[in-house]
Amino acid sequence: MRLLDKYLYKELWLTFLAVLAVLLLITFGTETARLLAMAVEGSLPASVVFEVLLLKIPPALEIILPLVALLAVMLVVGRLYQDQEMVVMQTCGIAPSYFQRRVAWFLAPLVLMTLVLTLWLTPWTFAQERHLIAKAQVSAPLAGLVAGRFNSLPSSNGVMYVKDIDTQGRLSDVWIQLRQANSDVMLSAPRGHFEQINGRLALILLDGYSYEGVLQGEAIVHRRFERFEAYLPDLTPMQANPQRWETSTYALWKSEDPADWALLQWRFVVPVSVLVLGLLALKLSKTGPREGRFAKVFIALVLYVVFNQLVVMSREAVSHGSLSPWVGLWWVPLLFLVYALAPDRMWRRDRRGER
Repeated sequence: MRLLDKYLYKELWLTFLAVLAVLLLITFGTETARLLAMAVEGSLPASVVFEVLLLKIPPALEIILPLVALLAVMLVVGRLYQDQEMVVMQTCGIAPSYFQRRVAWFLAPLVLMTLVLTLWLTPWTFAQERHLIAKAQVSAPLAGLVAGRFNSLPSSNGVMYVKDIDTQGRLSDVWIQLRQANSDVMLSAPRGHFEQINGRLALILLDGYSYEGVLQGEAIVHRRFERFEAYLPDLTPMQANPQRWETSTYALWKSEDPADWALLQWRFVVPVSVLVLGLLALKLSKTGPREGRFAKVFIALVLYVVFNQLVVMSREAVSHGSLSPWVGLWWVPLLFLVYALAPDRMWRRDRRGER
């Protein structure tokens, strides 16, 4: 490997890692705040917040890796133009195709890593996240109990309402309706909590009332109690339905649903976009001596947004049957790749010819 190759690869990888770290911090700062808010509301168990956050790394990488490749190549090659190093290398006989090959070799492992993410790891993490949250909600009643809402009990066995839950797990203004074979039972108490009794988790209500026969039109049996113990079924998990995003790639391949075809093409187009946007960045990195280092970064970001929007629009069109799967999403990266590899002289008029 030539000294120049080592220099380019070192700069590219260091810049790539730096940009990746910054974008991950930005992405997960927002995601962490959202998960913590869900934990405070009680819709997500606090014990699994960190695990859920880790499971969100592969889907986030799937989205930001093309942008990281674009910015890394632009920053490195743009600096070479700004410091006149590129001019010196071209004067020494190094052709532009040399840099295209080196950038392509730099992007190759990124394409393979993104391919693993989209085809296997991301669907797996979506499924693991759903199972993790459902398991935590079943094992911890307070995790699935949301204050200020009517929470359905499993198998339509009843409804439970709690006005407030403090940090110690104490309940206030509890109201429960239990559906039984012969009659319904309603319980209300100003205070309550959960505790372990004989190895089982029980709901304890204090200084409350019970009502039987309210919905049957019979004589209402009214009782007052100081302490009521009940083994309630676990609260219904909030996320139990499988999502389309967690469908395996093999199942998508065998499916005849246009929505599955669109998702399958998306999983292949995302890795290809890493290569396409990286080569596009190489073309956009060329700057004149009086242009700033970041002169074309804004243009590159605009093209990145246009690229993503066209891919998403094509995916939705294939899903709804308004675009043929044979055309699919592939025309977008192909169009950008043609522009990225086309020589500059194809896009400008030869002034000598005009004379």
